[in-house]
Amino acid sequence: MWFLGLKAERICEEINSAKRRVIYVAPGIRKTVSEAIIKALTRLGPDSITVIVDCDEETCRLGYGDIEAIKLLTSKGVTLRQSKGLRLGLLVCDDRGWSFAPVALYVENDTQSVETANATVLVPEQIEALVAAVCPQVTEMVGTQEAEIGVEPVRNSEVSETEKGLAIAPALKFDIARQVRVFQPYIQYVELHLQGCSIQRRVVNIPTAIVNRRVSEELAKRLKTQFDLIAVNSELSDEHLQIELKHIRDKYIKNLGKAWGSVMLRGKRDEFDKEIEELRKKVQEHQAKVTQNLQKEIDRSRDQVVDALWQQVVNDPPDELRGQILASKPDEKTAKAWLIRELARCFPTAKKILTQMKLDCQFRDVTYETLTQEGFAKALRAACPFVPWDKPFDEFQAAREK
Repeated sequence: MWFLGLKAERICEEINSAKRRVIYVAPGIRKTVSEAIIKALTRLGPDSITVIVDCDEETCRLGYGDIEAIKLLTSKGVTLRQSKGLRLGLLVCDDRGWSFAPVALYVENDTQSVETANATVLVPEQIEALVAAVCPQVTEMVGTQEAEIGVEPVRNSEVSETEKGLAIAPALKFDIARQVRVFQPYIQYVELHLQGCSIQRRVVNIPTAIVNRRVSEELAKRLKTQFDLIAVNSELSDEHLQIELKHIRDKYIKNLGKAWGSVMLRGKRDEFDKEIEELRKKVQEHQAKVTQNLQKEIDRSRDQVVDALWQQVVNDPPDELRGQILASKPDEKTAKAWLIRELARCFPTAKKILTQMKLDCQFRDVTYETLTQEGFAKALRAACPFVPWDKPFDEFQAAREK
């Protein structure tokens, strides 16, 4: 049999049966394998043991091995050699050898079997050629005098740095991480908002003394008079953008409720991005139009207020104006000039209120905390009833039970 499943248990069995030499080359090492190597060290001696790994934080995060296993080996006097970025495996025990693909537990469970092989058996010529490349000093083959990989030893500083990094930001439990990965191809959180576009929602607070001065001082403090900065049907309104934004939301985004927010199917991401890009172009065009015409629109709104109130000022001029004119009542021109001056205090300029108009679209991936919340699966199925959810949910539930 040339193909087989070489998982940690089988590796330990082969190492335990070795009588002459053990060579282990892989990105990382599991604790059970390190314990078998320590037994072999006692049985065979240090010169018969070769271990090459990638002592890196990312290697541990991917689930190729454990930092504790490396610490255990170094504490027992096993010399480890460092091969940065190593991602393949080699096991030689006496005259038997295997080339194998190490399993990253972050991606999949270590459940290899004959049917799901991850290793091939090496013939004697291949074994000796690989041993010569890894340990040229212990082979009789003529070839390179220096190892091709793992030339430098694993230093204590590297072990400490990796351990420190994992302590600051611990890796997820691998069964949990795999379930997060299962969901990520299906859904993604998305938040979509228009910013700085809704100028038509801005209002101006008109001073009570201008609109109706014949009220008590106490009532004047409570009486609020507001005026829309621009007309609702103005060409500067973003109503057309809001309608298109709603269409995109209704088409792609599903709300799962207050507890979980809004999600979309990843399979629709390309279509979604194209429509978002088109809407962004329209937002830029809208901003250019607003920038060019907003001050004119503000002035027009102010003039509407002046036209509505100047006669009242003429008929019943405020004390502030009485003290500035010689006649008992102002004429139309004076009344309008005074109103324009007073309204300038409450009407903003276009420059002051114009901000960058943009379509803000934020994506987030699903987290384990969300997946484990009661009701999440039900809410997702209800929001997207035509998606075949059975497979990921079945896997998720199995991992939780485990």
